[in-house]
Amino acid sequence: MRHLLVGVSILVIIMAGCKNGEQGFTATGDKLPAPGAIIVQVAMPVAGEQLNHFMFAVTLTADSSVKEGIYDVCASYGFDTARGKFIMPKGLTQYKLAIKKGAAPTTYIIGFYIPDDPAFNDYFEISGKRSAIGMHYTKAYTFE
Repeated sequence: MRHLLVGVSILVIIMAGCKNGEQGFTATGDKLPAPGAIIVQVAMPVAGEQLNHFMFAVTLTADSSVKEGIYDVCASYGFDTARGKFIMPKGLTQYKLAIKKGAAPTTYIIGFYIPDDPAFNDYFEISGKRSAIGMHYTKAYTFE
């Protein structure tokens, strides 16, 4: 029971920052987060998992090389955890990183907005399954 309460408390804290299913931060020029800063945290319960109350959670943090556009991703599905990195497109100096729920049941999409354009640019997908956690780029962009 204690594990359930801890899991629910974490979910409430994580979801408290969500607005319309999207979270993020804006990077402009040299205004970047400090290395290790948490950019986005999201989580959802795993459907159909009644016994252990598993969650699928993703945390996006600024890498020690955030000046080069590198970000760290940590994903958890139940008791399994996977770590990865992605690099923002070259030449992109102003952007808002954001994360949205993907179309598949346990999937999140990391993307970005550029100034004066309301379109969400899908960029990196994280998906969780009982047997694996996957991360991959969805599209390639260049701004040079």
